[in-house]
Amino acid sequence: MSRNAKTPERPNAVPGGAPGADEVSAWFARAMTAHRQGNLPEAQACYERVLRERPNHPEALNFCGILQQQRGQSTQAEQLLRRAIRAAPDYASAHTNLGNVLIAQQRFEDAIAAYRQAIILKPDEVEACVNLGALLKGLGRLPEALEAYRWASERRPGDPEIHYRLAYLLAESGQTEEARAALAITLQTDGTHVGALMLMGTVLHRLGEREEARAVLGNAVFQLGGTENALSLLQHWLRLMPDDPVAQHRLAAWFGGDVPARASDAYVTDLFDRYADQFDQHLQKLGYRAPTLILERLAGTLGEPKGLLDVLDAGCGTGLCAPLLRPYARHLTGVDLSPKMVDKARERGGYDELVVAELTAFLGERSQAYDLLVSADTLVYFGDLTALCAAAAGAVRPGGWLAFTVERTERETAPEGHRLNKSGRYSHTAEYLARTLVAAGFEEPSLAEVTLRHEGEQPVFGYAVLVRRPNFAQDD
Repeated sequence: MSRNAKTPERPNAVPGGAPGADEVSAWFARAMTAHRQGNLPEAQACYERVLRERPNHPEALNFCGILQQQRGQSTQAEQLLRRAIRAAPDYASAHTNLGNVLIAQQRFEDAIAAYRQAIILKPDEVEACVNLGALLKGLGRLPEALEAYRWASERRPGDPEIHYRLAYLLAESGQTEEARAALAITLQTDGTHVGALMLMGTVLHRLGEREEARAVLGNAVFQLGGTENALSLLQHWLRLMPDDPVAQHRLAAWFGGDVPARASDAYVTDLFDRYADQFDQHLQKLGYRAPTLILERLAGTLGEPKGLLDVLDAGCGTGLCAPLLRPYARHLTGVDLSPKMVDKARERGGYDELVVAELTAFLGERSQAYDLLVSADTLVYFGDLTALCAAAAGAVRPGGWLAFTVERTERETAPEGHRLNKSGRYSHTAEYLARTLVAAGFEEPSLAEVTLRHEGEQPVFGYAVLVRRPNFAQDD
């Protein structure tokens, strides 16, 4: 086919009379245009016009053969393609297309011969290599299929699909490390290639690199959000690791199912360990305001900070609250479930003590240890707050304070008082918060409706909550 051929501006203006080379080229260009547009009747009529004038026109024979195959006329397609080959024996693409037709006729050995001939004539005939590999794989001839895909990958080194197919065969043949290398090329070019992501998870899991498998699948699922591709990856993830809490949580958040009472330790640790390095920058882009909102509420209640309080930053993250809490604290403790987040908090400084621990268990071991307990956007990973609030009440001294932020929802969307959102975070109703805090032993809370941040240019609404533990001695 002449790649420089142009479709006439007015197809009906093709001159009559004895056709010359220019006119044949014009009809061929018209045929190709119609073919690309899916207008098969016009394309066939134009190809036939070319062949009436030039019966041995190789390209017209080739493409007319392709058209006949598209129409399900494999016998006619084969005849046309063999005519093209007789007219131009070194026409590699015609041999490739003949192989495709022969596969449709289930003449597999003849198809293999056609593909091999195409490759001999034109070693960089990648389509022939790929089709040959697929056919040989289907016939169970894996070593030959691997050879064909390797040949194709060498000639088109940046093609993600070819490397994926090669990786699939390598994995199937037990050549796991080579499969991993081929998949890396695919994912470098196409990071959302679902098949390659699934296979990479399988390969890493097979190599005993479970955490790496979780990271690959987890990152992909997070990027793809609540799409069908994400669902496919989650289902594959759970087939590999049926009890994986991270996959289970995301499946519940995005696609329903059994909603856990809180995000698992593994989920929270995985999430925040992975984003520790970019966490602060990410929050800045979102216009994150939770620490500031809490401190505004504290300032209005506690007055001028005097550095006399034992303070706990519950879910300290990278330590964003430390500079705000430091003026209130004679001793400032930070606790977080993510080791990498705690490492970042340690680098930032400002804490007297930093602990890696699950929050409810940690609070349960610190009876009346704090005058002020602050939690900025940590309780969003708890649905049922009953146990946490009880533990917090036990850890706060009489007359002490608990201040935190949560995301807001309404009773109509959360009849139980809380719901799991597609973000993987929970939101709570005002009624539920008040009821749970009072039942835990706190006074009636003060809830301020706030905008916590923006996501996708949409505000995320929440509550800045301030609540006191009764000072029984004073009250009596």
